[in-house]
Amino acid sequence: MRTELTRLLHTDPELEVVGTAVAANELRAAARRLRPGVVLVGEDQLLGLEQLQRYFPVPVLLYSMRPPLPAMLREVSRMGVYDYVAQLPANPAELPEWRNSIRRKLLAAKPRLTPVAEARRPVSERRLAAPLPPQGVIVIGGSTGGAPAVEAVLRGLPPDFPWAVLVAVHLPELFTDTLVERLRRASSLPVAAASSGQLLRAGHVLVAPGGRNLAVRAVADSPWVGWQTDFVSEASLDVPSVDVLMHSAARVVGRNVLGVVLTGFGQDGTAGARYVRQQGGVVVAQDEATSAVFGMPKSVINAGLASAVLPLPAIADFVVRYVRTVPAVHASHFSPLSQPVQAR
Repeated sequence: MRTELTRLLHTDPELEVVGTAVAANELRAAARRLRPGVVLVGEDQLLGLEQLQRYFPVPVLLYSMRPPLPAMLREVSRMGVYDYVAQLPANPAELPEWRNSIRRKLLAAKPRLTPVAEARRPVSERRLAAPLPPQGVIVIGGSTGGAPAVEAVLRGLPPDFPWAVLVAVHLPELFTDTLVERLRRASSLPVAAASSGQLLRAGHVLVAPGGRNLAVRAVADSPWVGWQTDFVSEASLDVPSVDVLMHSAARVVGRNVLGVVLTGFGQDGTAGARYVRQQGGVVVAQDEATSAVFGMPKSVINAGLASAVLPLPAIADFVVRYVRTVPAVHASHFSPLSQPVQAR
C-alpha cells in the first residue's frame, strides 16, 4: 500500500509531498515546520495525532491495511481524521479507480475557493471537492437591528473559515429570503436558509427560517462525527429562538461552540449562553454603544456569561482569532475568560 501511495503522490501534478515523518512523535514538529495542507498517516502513527492537532490543526487522511471499524472512525475523527483510504484492491484492474479515490480525498482537503473562483472552475473539478466536517460551530443570534449586525460579522469572516455558522434572527417567515439574500451579498461564505436534515459544513452559513425554531442534531447514520439541522416545536417567546439553537449546538458539539449575542429586545440567548459556557464554549456579547437595542446582550452580560463584550466592528476579528487558536479536537488550551473583556 505504501508503495502505491508513494507512486501516486510523486506522479500527480496537483499533489506535492513537502516532507515525511517516520515516527508518530515526529508529526507535530514536521507539520509546524513544513505547514502541509493535509497529512497522510497509517495506523501506526495515530498516537501522534492528538499532539499534531493541538499544535498544528490540519486535515488528516488515514490509510489502513484493513477497513477501520465505525467506533475507530468516530474516535479518530476527533483527532482531525476526515476520511480514510480503502485497503489495496486484490485485482490489479481496480487500481486506477483506487488511485482516483485517494486523489479525490486528498484534494478535498484543499482550502475552499471563494464563490466567484469556484464558479469559474470546470464542473468536473468541482465534483472532486467533497465537503469537510466543520471543526466547530458558531451560533449568531439577534433581534431588533440584528440583520445589519449579522451582516457586519459575516463580512469579516474569511473564505476558508473552518467552522460552520448558524444564524437566528427574530423575524417572520415572510422575510427569510430577504435576510438570506442580504447576507449573501455581504459575505464571502455560502449562505442559505436552513432545511431539516441539512449537514453542517465548514465555511457555510445556515440561516434559521423565520417563524421556526432551528436545532442541531448529531448525524446518527454515519461512522463519522457530524451534525445536521432539525426543526423543533419547543415553546419559546421568540422565534427563531437563539436559546434553542445555542443549547442544541452545545449539547451535541460540546466545547467547540462559540455563541455571539447581538442587538435586540428581551433576554433570548441568555439561557443558551449559559449552556454554551457550561459545556466549555465561549460567548461574545455586543456592547451597548454599538447596539441598536441593548436588551439581549445586556441580559447575557448581567448574568456573567459573556466571555468578551465587544463593539460590533471587533466581533468578527475576535471570532477569527479564536477559531484559529482552538484545535479541531481540543479547545481546552483556549479557556473562556473568567471575567468579561471590555473592548473600546
